[in-house]
Amino acid sequence: MFFILDNTDEEKMTLYFSLNNKLIQHSYPTTKNQNIAVCLEKSLAKLKLGLKDLKYLGVVVGEGRFTASRLAVTAINTLAYSLKVPAVALPKNFDQALAIKLAKKAAVGKYLVPQYSGEARVS
Repeated sequence: MFFILDNTDEEKMTLYFSLNNKLIQHSYPTTKNQNIAVCLEKSLAKLKLGLKDLKYLGVVVGEGRFTASRLAVTAINTLAYSLKVPAVALPKNFDQALAIKLAKKAAVGKYLVPQYSGEARVS
């Protein structure tokens, strides 16, 4: 199973799961109490799956908020390291075929670097 994290939207976090040739999407509102680990746990429970079922990981990069981008990439790198599975960076307009193609070429132990749409806005 392929898990993809899209944390680029300011109002929601979207988790995608490629399961049995279907792309399943779970969205969660972005709040201070909502974090990536909790959302992943909720989604896996809905799908009756566990972390060990994740064979490939992906994260949408190049758009979105600076801190959200860093957190998403860090979460995916941490999961990839601990589960010993490959991780890939995906564009916002990815589709299932592209994600799977990139994942099958990815190597375990090669970690991702955040990409940003612009300079950080510090206020």
